Amino acid sequence: MKKILPMLIFLAFLAFLYQFIVSLFITEHKVNYELITSDQKEYKITEKFKKSDKKNYYSFVIENKKDKKKHYAFSIEDNFKKDERIITDIKYYKKENLECIFPIYKKDRVYDVSCLLDGKQVSTYYLVNNEKDLFSYMIEKFDKYDYDDNYYNFDNSVTKNKQLEVYFNNIPDDYIFSVWNYKGIYLIKGDEIQNIKFLNSDYYENTLSSVVGDYYVTVNTDNEDEELNYNQFIIYNMVDEKKSVVEVSVSQSIYFNGVVDDKLFITDEKNEKQYVLNPIKGKMEELKINYKVNNGKKVKTDDSIFKSRNIDNMMVKNKEITKLYDTKNIKRNLLDYYFITGNNNLYRVIQNDYKNPILIGNFENITEWQVKDGGVAFIAGDTLYLYTDYFGLKPVIKNNEFLYNSKNIYNFIREE
Repeated sequence: MKKILPMLIFLAFLAFLYQFIVSLFITEHKVNYELITSDQKEYKITEKFKKSDKKNYYSFVIENKKDKKKHYAFSIEDNFKKDERIITDIKYYKKENLECIFPIYKKDRVYDVSCLLDGKQVSTYYLVNNEKDLFSYMIEKFDKYDYDDNYYNFDNSVTKNKQLEVYFNNIPDDYIFSVWNYKGIYLIKGDEIQNIKFLNSDYYENTLSSVVGDYYVTVNTDNEDEELNYNQFIIYNMVDEKKSVVEVSVSQSIYFNGVVDDKLFITDEKNEKQYVLNPIKGKMEELKINYKVNNGKKVKTDDSIFKSRNIDNMMVKNKEITKLYDTKNIKRNLLDYYFITGNNNLYRVIQNDYKNPILIGNFENITEWQVKDGGVAFIAGDTLYLYTDYFGLKPVIKNNEFLYNSKNIYNFIREE
């Protein structure tokens, strides 16, 4: 007994040390494994893990071994302590041309659903809106396992404030939205709609505003008809709800290149100068080297930046997607791609499984779409939608102004 006890202590220490090393240094992994489920179906699973900004993301592509054309893909944000092979079972149900699975994990998690309609993966939003009667059969099966209905339950209750209608029950707790109202922003946070005023006079085209980390940055345009220069940048922390002002002297020919590492790059075409604004420090500095911003990254450039505007639209290039779906309207978030086709379909690609994209939904005239922080937001008609792994795709804000002016009119962030 005396010999066994030190050995057990030593083994416990090694286990603790291993977990500590994994927690501290491992930021991603990829594993392939096979699973025989409780109903004797066989699947191949490709599991990827990535840690980003203190958040843990897992993505999965699941292939039916007997029918390799059937691919189910999904991703989750959850803390499994960076563990591997976290799916232990898969429940499968079929009704006519609809097949759905939901995974069983090493710990309780009850809100992931993946469905194929005619062999093609579609979101639960698409099913609720296009195949509601058929999908209701699946909902009954999910309910048997006490599955969270956030995925497929749509709450139409709204809170009205002036021209806004907000679906607070469709907004995750850690998301904050802003909507430009020509004199400032509506801040949608928690269960409140706040009117934050920056200006005395309306500024209709919101070309001189940007979200930089937790900060909303805009220019004081009240004196633009009287002065040749702008003299103030307004910085508003959307988390702490504090405003500050940075005194500047820039021409009215400035434009925002984009954001890199929570810093805003600004070009003054008239004076042929470029600046970088750090909202955390409340400080703006002139740059000695010119940069253009492409997909959130800075790239050295020449004086051409003063003659032809370079504004980051966060688009990426992907030859596989462009070739298969004839579109260049592509954005990326962590391990996934999102793209919009010419017939207004919004798709998601997980783990570069280009031939099996997930149809999120079909909307006429999608405008101002953003992909970041584990979410996808876009305006369609008079409504702003948000797609997340937990909530699926749901309307979050309705604003009649979206019909007439959608350019840079909204933004969103996530609190840490």
